Amino acid sequence: MNVLKSHTKTLLCTVGFFLTAMLAGCGGGDQGRGPILGLPAAELASIKVTPATGSVPIGGTQQFVATATYADGASKDVSAASVWSSDSTAIATVNASTGLATGVASGAAGIGATFGGKNGSAALTVTPATLVSMAISPLNRSIPIDGKLQFQAIGTFTDGGTRDITAVSSFVSATPAFASILAGGGATGVATGTSLITASSGALSASTNLTVSAATLSSIAVTPTNASIAAGTTNQFKATATYSDASSADVTAFSAWTSSATAVATVATPSGLATGVSRGAAPITATFGGKSDTQTLTVTAATLVSVALTPVNATIPIGGVQQFTLMASYSDASSSDVTASSAWTSASTGVATVLQNGVADGVSGGTSLITATFGGKSAAQTLTVRAATLLSIAVTPVNASIPVGATQQYIATATYSDNSSANVSNASSWTSDNLVVATVNNASGVATGRSAGSAHITATFNGKSDTQTLTVSAAVGPPAVILASAGNFAVLSKAGITDVPSSAISGNIGTSPISGAAIGITCPEVTGIIYAVDTAGPACSVSDPVMLTTAIGDMQTAYTDAAGRPSGVGPFLNLGAGTVANQTLVAGTYTWGSNVTIPTNLTLIGGANDVWIFQITGKLNISPNMQVLLSGGAQAKNIFWQVSDVVTLDTHSHFEGNILAQTNIAMLTGASINGRLLAQTAATLQQNVIVEPAP
Repeated sequence: MNVLKSHTKTLLCTVGFFLTAMLAGCGGGDQGRGPILGLPAAELASIKVTPATGSVPIGGTQQFVATATYADGASKDVSAASVWSSDSTAIATVNASTGLATGVASGAAGIGATFGGKNGSAALTVTPATLVSMAISPLNRSIPIDGKLQFQAIGTFTDGGTRDITAVSSFVSATPAFASILAGGGATGVATGTSLITASSGALSASTNLTVSAATLSSIAVTPTNASIAAGTTNQFKATATYSDASSADVTAFSAWTSSATAVATVATPSGLATGVSRGAAPITATFGGKSDTQTLTVTAATLVSVALTPVNATIPIGGVQQFTLMASYSDASSSDVTASSAWTSASTGVATVLQNGVADGVSGGTSLITATFGGKSAAQTLTVRAATLLSIAVTPVNASIPVGATQQYIATATYSDNSSANVSNASSWTSDNLVVATVNNASGVATGRSAGSAHITATFNGKSDTQTLTVSAAVGPPAVILASAGNFAVLSKAGITDVPSSAISGNIGTSPISGAAIGITCPEVTGIIYAVDTAGPACSVSDPVMLTTAIGDMQTAYTDAAGRPSGVGPFLNLGAGTVANQTLVAGTYTWGSNVTIPTNLTLIGGANDVWIFQITGKLNISPNMQVLLSGGAQAKNIFWQVSDVVTLDTHSHFEGNILAQTNIAMLTGASINGRLLAQTAATLQQNVIVEPAP
C-alpha cells in the first residue's frame, strides 16, 4: 500500500509539472494562469495591439491582434476574448468581438482592446477610397461622320461606391482616322469604320468599339417644348440630332446654347441648363453642325419654397413678451421677412396669446404652440410661459448725453418674481417729455437729439415704468462754404437765364461766358444789377466780363469745396434712401448717393450760426406746394445744396439756401426761394420770386 501511494504521488506530481509547463507555454486561462495542483497563478501584465499603426482606404479593412503578456513572461493571443472599440467611429469602426476595423472616412482613429482589466491600443489612418476597377459607357455605339458622342468613365472604389471619373481619366482612339476623341471623352466621327475607344486611370482601363457610319446630319431638335419655370429655378434642355440614316444622338453637350432674352432667362453652354431670372418669355436656341432649333421658355414669378419661424423653444414669464419672426424662402434663392404679412395663432390662448405682428404675450404658466402661416405654408415653435410675475422695469443707459442729430438706443429690462430678467424694449411704450429737445421712437426706444437741452425718456411695460434723463448738446455743424464773389449774385449762370414773365428777383444776376443776349429777363423784374460779358444784354445791363469771370470761378470753387467735404455718416448718410419726407434736420453734412426728393415740408432747425451742407449725387426735386422751413434762428445764407444733376423746384414750392448745381436749375410756375441759384449750365424761371439772403 505504501508503495502504491508513493507511485501515485510521483505520477500526480509528474502530471502536475507537465500541465504547468504547458500552461506556461500558452499563457494560461483567459485572464491569467490560474493555480494548478497547488502551483501559483501567473498574473496578467499587459495587452499589446498589433500592428501598432495601420493604414487602409475608405471601405478597406485591417485585422488587429491583441496579445496578453503575463508576469512570468508568457504571452497569448486574446483577440477573440477582448472587447474592441474605436475612439472615432466617424473615421473607422471595429468589430467589438474580432478586432476587424473598417475605414469610414479620411482621418485617424485609435483602435483599443480591453482584456482582464488591461488595455492596449493602436493607430489607424484612413486614406481616401481607392479605385479598384473601371468601366466605359456607352458600349458599342454608332455615330455618323461628324457625329458626336460623349463617353463616360465609371470607377468602382474600395468603399463599394461608384463615381464618374471622366474628368480624371484619359481617352484614346485606336484608329483616329475613323474616330477622334478629346481628353474629356468627347468623340467625333471622322470616316466610316470602327475604332476601339479606351479610357484609362492609372493602371486600370476599359474599352468599347465605336462605329462611324456614312450618315449625314439632317436636323436637331430642342426639348422640352413650351417649358415653364419659376424665377430662380432651372430647366434642363436637350438637343437631339437626327441623321440621314434615321439614327439620332444626344448632342446637348456639343451644342452652342443661347438665350435671346437674358433678362428673362440664361442658358449655360455646353450643359443646356436654363435658369429663370425674371417673369417673361425667353427663346432658347441650340446650334450644332450648322443646324439650329429654338424653344420658348416661360418664366413665372418666384414661388414660395418654405417658411422658417424663430426663435426656437422660447421661454417667457407671465406678462412677458416674445417677438417671433417668420422668414420666407423663394425659388430664386431670395428670402424676406414676412412676419407682418402672416397669420398667427396660439394653440393655447390661456397660456399665451399672439398678435398678428408675431408678438406673443405670456398669460399663465404652461406651454403653447405658436404657428405662423404665409402663402399656404406654416411653421410652428413651442413657447413656454413660466409662472413668474413682473416686479419692475429699468431703463438704461443712465444720464446719457448726445449731440443734436445723434441717436441713443434705450433698453428696457423687466425683472420678474423668479429673479429672471428680459429685454422688453420692443414691447414697451416710449415717450419723451420734451419733443423740442429729443424725440423717441414709441416702439424701439431709439431717441434722437433735436436741439440743446434735456428731456426725460420713459418706458412703460405692463403697468410698470422707468425714466432716464437725456442731455442733448448743441450741434456742431461744418464750416460754411465760402462763396467769395459768387455770393454777390442771386442768380449766376454759365449758359443763360430764361424767364416766363414776370418774376421778381431781389439781388444781382449775371451770365458768363455766354453772351448777354442769353439773359431773358427784363429790367423791371430785377431789383439789383444785371451783369453781362458784352453789350448784348438787357438795356439796363452792365458789361463787366472780368468781374463775371472771377465770380464764375468762385462759383465752381465753392461747388468743389461743398462736394469734397467729408461725407455724412449714420443718420446723415442716405437719409430716407433719397426720399426726405416728414423730416426735421439739424445742422450737419448730409450725403446721398442718389436722387433726392422732398415730397413734404422739410424743416431745418438750428441756431443762427449753424451750417447745413447737402451733398447730392443725382437730381434734387421738391414737390409742388411743399416748403423748406427754417426754425430756431437758422439762416438761409448758411445752407448749401451741392447737386451734381438737375435741380427742380416744382410749382408753388418754397426753398431756402444756396443751390450749387453742376447742371440746370429750373424753377416752375410760382416757385420761390430765399437763397441763390448758382448754375454751371442754365437757370430757367417761370413767374418766380428770388430773394438773395441777408449777408
